[in-house]
Parts: sequence; structure tokens; C-alpha cells
Amino acid sequence: MDRQSFQHFPVVELQSQGQHSTHRKRKPVQSGGKIMQCQCYENNEMQDTSILPSNHFADKINTEQKTRMSRRKHQFLAVVMMIAIVMIAFVSGCGSSEPEVIIYTSVDQPFAEPVFKAFTDKTGIRVRPVFDTEAAKTVGLANRLRAESAAPRADVFWSSEFSHTIRLAAEGIFAPYRPAHAEDIPAHFRDAQDLWTGSGQRARVLIVNKNRLHVDDWPKSLAELFDTNWAPGQVTVARPLFGTTNTHASAIFAREGEEGLRSFFEKLQQRHAAFVDGNATTRDRVVAGTSFVGLTDSDDAVVAIKRGDPVAMIFPDQGENQAGTLLIPNTAALVKNGPNSTQAKTFLDFITSAEGELLLTRLGEGFFPIRKDLAPQLEWLPANGVKELQISLPQVAGAIASTSAILNEMFLQ
Repeated sequence: MDRQSFQHFPVVELQSQGQHSTHRKRKPVQSGGKIMQCQCYENNEMQDTSILPSNHFADKINTEQKTRMSRRKHQFLAVVMMIAIVMIAFVSGCGSSEPEVIIYTSVDQPFAEPVFKAFTDKTGIRVRPVFDTEAAKTVGLANRLRAESAAPRADVFWSSEFSHTIRLAAEGIFAPYRPAHAEDIPAHFRDAQDLWTGSGQRARVLIVNKNRLHVDDWPKSLAELFDTNWAPGQVTVARPLFGTTNTHASAIFAREGEEGLRSFFEKLQQRHAAFVDGNATTRDRVVAGTSFVGLTDSDDAVVAIKRGDPVAMIFPDQGENQAGTLLIPNTAALVKNGPNSTQAKTFLDFITSAEGELLLTRLGEGFFPIRKDLAPQLEWLPANGVKELQISLPQVAGAIASTSAILNEMFLQ
């Protein structure tokens, strides 16, 4: 600083302890938003406090510091909350890691649920079942499997019949798997490529009301349902568009062609048979005496017998020169690319085993084992067994499309 500039500052006289001392005190000078100043202290020395912020600027800095601290506090809390959420999700995930298997089934719910419970008790694998409706039966689940084929939700298809299982297998819905001990099952009740396996079976039977029909008048064959002595509504059959009645119709088509199929149902229509929503409804009409005889499944008939209803069950066409009774096995298959394939295979091993067949026989009224050596003594099962209708199951399945087209024409138009 030159002398001329220095003269702009006033001279201040300071007196201390009898000594006269002259110091130059600089006025505050504003520079760049900051105050440049000096202070005098008690020791009479002038000390430069360097560059200090003004009160306004200090307040601004304090505010910024508080803002930064608040922001850091919120960031810290956010991190803590995020960690807590992750930990909760982790703990919840661990709690829901119980093994499970998703099963689409057309086996009647009262029979299927005890089987699922027994399986869970044995293996620790929880079953998440999806059931069908009585009217739509297996058709609804089959169509659902087709719709979900690109991203399957089911692990197992456990069907109360075979025809739709075989068709789905041909469409690539299932993956091959041979259950343990599958060799014990007769060859015609399992797929040659291991795409499905039979386990437990039912029969297509006649159910009669004992109070309405004398034992001598009980029909012994399906052909007797066409007898002209039947009054309208005395014979009842489920509509043959779904379920085992549709499968039965396909068996007729496979054996006798379109003419035989049309003849069978036209004769029932001529007798003014009652066509109802399902096999259970058929049974209930006979139990009530509204109808005298019905064509249904053995499981539906045995339920009525067990509860003491006035009905009897007849295995049709058991005579020497007669064709035999259509037997319908349950079938189980592994869904291709299902979410829980390991658990699915465990279920297939279980349900197709001798243990599974006997369990289904005990829990599911009207079921009996496919394995001949397991046939238990059942009061409703003929002591000398059931004469089986000899027919290829894939042949029946192959007739489904043609059969359904004919029946839709007959019953929906």
C-alpha cells in the first residue's frame, strides 16, 4: 500500500498506562462480500483478526450447515428404513420357503383333499390345489393348461379320467417322467413315453332306486336303458358334453363309429331320458325317486350307498357274451416347465404308488386299485372282479373331437 492510500485511514490516539501511543486504526472496508477489519485489545496491541464473515454471511453459512445436516439426517434415516425393509422381506421370504406343489385336479374335492393332506403329512410338501366345476369337469382345466402353456402355473395335472390327459400329452403340455414302481401298473394304464400314469380307477355303472324298481326289473346292461317301458324322466344321464360321460361317449364312438354313437343317444332321447348337469345330479335324482335308474360313476353311486340311501349299483354288461364295463382310471402327469418340478415328481411317486392307490380306495368311495393284487375286499365290488371293456385308451382319446362335434350338434342345436 502506498503512502497516499495509507493517508485515507484516520489516525486514532490510544492512551494506556500513562504512555502515549499512536496507532492507525483502519476503517472497515467492504471487499468481496466480506469485512476487512482490525481490533484493539486490552494489551494496547492492535491484532489483525484476518478475514471474518459478517453476521449476515455467518447466518447464511449456519443455515446451509443446518440444511446439509438435515439432508444427511434424512438420507441416513432413508438408508436405515431401506435396510429394515430388506431385512423384513428377507425374513418373510424365509418364512414362506415351505416347499409346495400346485396341482390342477378334476378328482372330486371331498376325495382329493384327504389325499393331499396325507401327502403333506408324509413329505412336508404343501399342496395348492385348483379344482374344476361339476359341469365343466376336466375340460375347463385342460383348456386352462393349454392357455398357460407358455408360462405354466401348474406342476401336476391329476385327472379323474384319461381322455383329456392323453390329448394334452399329444399337444406337448407334459414332460416325461416315470414314477417309482410304475412297472407295477398294467401297461395299458400308462403312457409308453411316460407322459402320464394311471392310478386308481372308477367304473361307469347303473344306479337304481330300490323302492321304485323291483330287483327283477333292474337293468343289467346299457341297452336296457332303451326299453320302451320307461316313462319320461325315469332314466337320467349327465349331458355327454363334459366329464366321464363325454369320455364314455367317445368310447362308444371308438368301438361303434358315428352311427353307434348317434343311435345310443337318440334312443335315450326317444325314451325322454332326463339329461342333467353331472353325474352327482344323476345320482341325486335316483336317490329322490324322481328317476328310477341312472348312468353315473361308481364313486357317486357308492357315496349314496354308504349314507344309506335306497339305491343299488350295477356293473353293466358283465354277462358271458357282453362287452364289459368301461373302467376309467385317474391319470397323473408332470406339467412341462412347471414351477416346482421336484415336488411334482414326489407327488407323482406318491399318488401312483401302491400306498397311493390304497389310500385313494379307502378315502375315495367308489375307487378301486388298478393293480390287481391290491384289490381289497369291498362290499360294493363283485367278489370275482369286474369284467373290463377291452378298448385302447388312446383310441378313446382320439375320438374326443369327433364325438364332441356330434354331441354338440345333438344337444346344443
